[in-house]
Amino acid sequence: MRYFDYLSEADRDALFARPPQPFGRETGRAELRGGLGGLLYTPGANRTIARRLCAGQVRGVSSLALCLEDSVGELERPEAVENVDRQLGLLQAALERGAISAGSLPLIFLRVQDIPMLEALADLLVRRSGVLTGVILPKVTRDSLAAGLALTEDIARRAAGPFYAMPILESAGLMDCGGRLELLLELRELADRHFSRILNLRVGATDLSGLYGIRRAPDTPVYSVAAVAACLADVIRVFARGDRYTVSGPVWEYYRPVAQALADGSWTEIDGLLREVALDQQNGFTGKTCAHPAQLLPVQAGYAVPWAVYQDAAAILELGPEKAGVLPSEARNKMNESRPHALWARKILRQARFFGVLRPEKGIQDLFRAACRGEGAP
Repeated sequence: MRYFDYLSEADRDALFARPPQPFGRETGRAELRGGLGGLLYTPGANRTIARRLCAGQVRGVSSLALCLEDSVGELERPEAVENVDRQLGLLQAALERGAISAGSLPLIFLRVQDIPMLEALADLLVRRSGVLTGVILPKVTRDSLAAGLALTEDIARRAAGPFYAMPILESAGLMDCGGRLELLLELRELADRHFSRILNLRVGATDLSGLYGIRRAPDTPVYSVAAVAACLADVIRVFARGDRYTVSGPVWEYYRPVAQALADGSWTEIDGLLREVALDQQNGFTGKTCAHPAQLLPVQAGYAVPWAVYQDAAAILELGPEKAGVLPSEARNKMNESRPHALWARKILRQARFFGVLRPEKGIQDLFRAACRGEGAP
């Protein structure tokens, strides 16, 4: 896969000083954790998954979550499990007969309802591991995280390729201010025992907001919801220090196709999403959960690295620790310090590998226009 691969070669050359590089499930975990971009959720009951992926109808999807938890009702869950097995089987068969290539499939993850479901579906996950990259563990607690990661290790030993877990921190216990840090530290200790098996940690800000009857407006980033923002800050403090774990940003509920926004000038939902993507990165999160395909382009465009940012990162790393000091940026508008900015610079270069580096004169709007040509955009 490669981000923005639907652009013409001429558009890629015009937009990117350094184009996005290919990646896939075989990419090493240390790099791949920073490349998930927008993780698109779809209900496990969706009967069109295989057909749409084989036909390339979900443009820009790089990672996909098949959900057997919140997005399906209790009564339809058994049928949704059967459908997931069927859809993955169709994809596996298409891959084996050469109807699709491995590079055309997104990284696919199964979100289970709970640990008993994971245990019950372990053989299914192994059987479909030719097209599955991992499992998503919702609402983790001390007990469920330990059990979920142990089961994931067993599945990974039997799987046909790399197989990962992505736990979601969204349980009600996280909102207990008096015990939150203790809980997070215990969860980190459990995670550390299976460090190489965890691709991302994720956060469920919608679930956490729902505990207080809060729903964000399209002009309100999650970082303005004080109770939830405090919890997210603690998650980053505990898990992301030193870039040990990658923590992905929470879902944004609103969506609007970029082509429509370019055509009629209505940007409320997209502006809100872009603002939150920028705040995610500023607060230490990487990637984002997406509720609709229309969110993929804004999220991924928000990770394309501006030229000046890339130049600063490269210059900082060229200094190296033996040349510790301060130097002005190429733009002569900020200082670059080799020691405090080194980790930031390494993360920027990893981001640039996946999402590319824009030319100095190009920005997100240019990327939007190129991506939406022929879809009603001016």
